[in-house]
Amino acid sequence: MRAKKERPAVPYSYLIDNFKVLLIFLVVFNHIIAFNLVKVDMVVRYVWYAITIFHMPAFIFVSGYLSKKPQNALKNFKNLLIPYILGYSLTWYSQIWLGRSVDYEILRPTGTVMWYILALFIYRLTIEALGKIRFIVPLSIAIALWAGTRPEFTTFLSASRIVVFFPFFVAGYLWKSEYITAVRKFKGKWVLVPISAVLLWAIPNYMITNEMGIAIFRANHGYKLCGLTDPEGIILRLLMYLVSFILIYTLLALLPDIKLPLTYVGRHTMGIYFFHYPIMIIMNGLYILRIPEMNNVWVLLGVSLAFVLVLGSLPVDILYTSILNLIAFILIKKDKTVTDEGLEEEYDSEDHEYELLRRKKAIEELAATLDSESEQDGHMQKVNLDEDMIDPPADKQEGFSNVAGIDPVTEEDTPDDIPDDRVDEEELLSLEDLIQELEETTKNMQNGDLLDDETMQKSQTEAGELPPEETQLQELELNELPPDALDLDELKAED
Repeated sequence: MRAKKERPAVPYSYLIDNFKVLLIFLVVFNHIIAFNLVKVDMVVRYVWYAITIFHMPAFIFVSGYLSKKPQNALKNFKNLLIPYILGYSLTWYSQIWLGRSVDYEILRPTGTVMWYILALFIYRLTIEALGKIRFIVPLSIAIALWAGTRPEFTTFLSASRIVVFFPFFVAGYLWKSEYITAVRKFKGKWVLVPISAVLLWAIPNYMITNEMGIAIFRANHGYKLCGLTDPEGIILRLLMYLVSFILIYTLLALLPDIKLPLTYVGRHTMGIYFFHYPIMIIMNGLYILRIPEMNNVWVLLGVSLAFVLVLGSLPVDILYTSILNLIAFILIKKDKTVTDEGLEEEYDSEDHEYELLRRKKAIEELAATLDSESEQDGHMQKVNLDEDMIDPPADKQEGFSNVAGIDPVTEEDTPDDIPDDRVDEEELLSLEDLIQELEETTKNMQNGDLLDDETMQKSQTEAGELPPEETQLQELELNELPPDALDLDELKAED
């Protein structure tokens, strides 16, 4: 039986981290201006509409892109469902602490930002099956447009948002790193900038002029509850898909793929997303966000940057991870460690590489055991499985312990101890290849010789010995001589 082939891990890229840093900043900024500034500054209101069109679709797209590894339900429970419950509870309690009467409706995550975590949890559970459907992206868009006409899709379990934003997740899931390379090499990519700018100006201007609410972009309700007719809602939702995908491709094409001072934040976005909104609720409840000095776009830009820097720092990341680890330790008997995934499963290559190394080490140990047993049975030839064989066949130039030139892993090695550049995954042999090589080696050992006849002949020839045919001929000639012809004394005398 052939082993199930895993999807390739997403290669690490500074571009993706920079992409996430920009998006998490827009998330924070968009939330903080929504409290008061959009009510008093019309320009900021335009910006608010423009950001809301694409920032969460883009975040969901990159989440899908980073969710290619086969999903584990228990892992998603620890890394997504537990944070959802904690995040909703923290947001709810922050309002209770301010003296507000708010119902605890965890199945209706309105008034929080935790709907995204719930949506990501559901996406992860279903994407492996739904991602195989032909034309899934246009089909999911059609379903999302239809869902807006139905009252059944509401805030319960964020059903409306899950359906509306799913096209972005599945598009990211199907997106390949080669596509990013192609987009970045496209010579006419700069034309995307004026197209994006025109759309981001025209759509908010039309909606604000006609007094249309922003709820259609939030996708929390159907068209009627957003104050729109079905045709208006379908058109605006189609425009959201158009603008969002154009902006996503524009950012992928133009953002720098180099390490910047804030690139590291892209690996710690979960702490930012988890803590920023409850803190804003408390700041607004304490009138901190209502003072005149805070009704300034530049001040709120600085405050948003401070949120990103502080909540994206290592101490906050450790705090967040420790809380999840403690809860996982209490609830789950085994495999309790939870790592920060930055809102989505990070590049996922470490675990895969470590698993291959672990399997290789096990095979090395088994091979060494078989080698020791062969020596005890009287086999005089020793095969060093950690080195190249004596002139091996062309299809076996590497032994068990020299797969891709990687040193054996010690028992203390963990996935975190293995650097990214230690293993070139494209050069790693599959488990099936290793097992096949082990079986062939074991079969040769059972025949009493680890090297086949051709290899021995070749090695003897290189050592200066006669070919087997000539050796046999000489033995035959010697056997035909009379016994006295083999008298060594006479041979010495003749010499």
